[in-house]
Amino acid sequence: MAAQPIETMTALKCQSCNAPLSVSPDDVIVVCAYCGFTSTVEGEKVENHFVLEPTMHAGEVRDKVTEWVGRGGKARVTEAHLRFVPFWVESMHAYTSYQGYKEHRETEYYTDSQGKRRSRTKIEYEPIQGYFDENRSVNILCRRGATFYSLGELDKALNVTKRNIRPFDYNAITAVESKPLFLNSELIDADAYEIAETFIAQDHRSRADSKATKIWDCHSRINKTGSYLLHVPHWLVRYKFGSETYRVGIDGHTKKVLKGEVPISGTFRSAMFIVSLIGLLIGTLGTYLTAQFLFSYDMTFISLALVVIGLAIGFIGTQQSFKISSEKRE
Repeated sequence: MAAQPIETMTALKCQSCNAPLSVSPDDVIVVCAYCGFTSTVEGEKVENHFVLEPTMHAGEVRDKVTEWVGRGGKARVTEAHLRFVPFWVESMHAYTSYQGYKEHRETEYYTDSQGKRRSRTKIEYEPIQGYFDENRSVNILCRRGATFYSLGELDKALNVTKRNIRPFDYNAITAVESKPLFLNSELIDADAYEIAETFIAQDHRSRADSKATKIWDCHSRINKTGSYLLHVPHWLVRYKFGSETYRVGIDGHTKKVLKGEVPISGTFRSAMFIVSLIGLLIGTLGTYLTAQFLFSYDMTFISLALVVIGLAIGFIGTQQSFKISSEKRE
């Protein structure tokens, strides 16, 4: 679908409440921020729209992050934003048949005509054929090239949580968060199905390849059985600890921390700095011994090993001493 000019897109009105719609040139499906009416940019209502309902308000999120970080409750939340991330969930029946062969190599020993023991490789080819026959559901992110903290973890968690979906209910959502941000979709259903179909075909081919040395025939038949648009709640939180700012991503439905940055203590960083100095000393010792015993093979080997070990310890220690955060999950 060709993108409309920006000045035309920003003039769009909600077909339900006549409020202005916030739309970018790549958006093809829009959720009204004032009433929740979901439509294409042409104004056609989108059916089969579902949501994983949010279960946390901003106050709970702040308490959650403070408790999760620990450190005596010194973490201070500065930002907490709830956004609803759109996915197309494409259901399909996929059947793939494949044929190929698996190569088996075996070393066998024999005695030649002169009585000498020799070896040779025996190669056998085992015909391989099989099929995959399954119903699959694929989640397709509706934002092309979108990146934000803990997005990948949100996608993985969706495979478990989407069993709790409900029909999209704007009033139920705003009861938890008065001003939710709904990300618009940059994909229509047909676009998402094409991506999902390609993903399944490639997955089946990869699984077939793992069963054989060579696959010479692999054919897939994939039929769509259903689809729906799903908005998933995601909290992006920023907090301060000392003078530094850290990020945390939270699943707004399960209340679990998907991924978060936690501060590294000054004690640990100081210890790593000492480790780096020890590594430097070991490397220096190795360099000295190399110069002293240049023509002694055994000592040269040992001294060079000390140089390598010292450099490795020094590099790791220095790297860790300058890190201000690490990541953990709940």
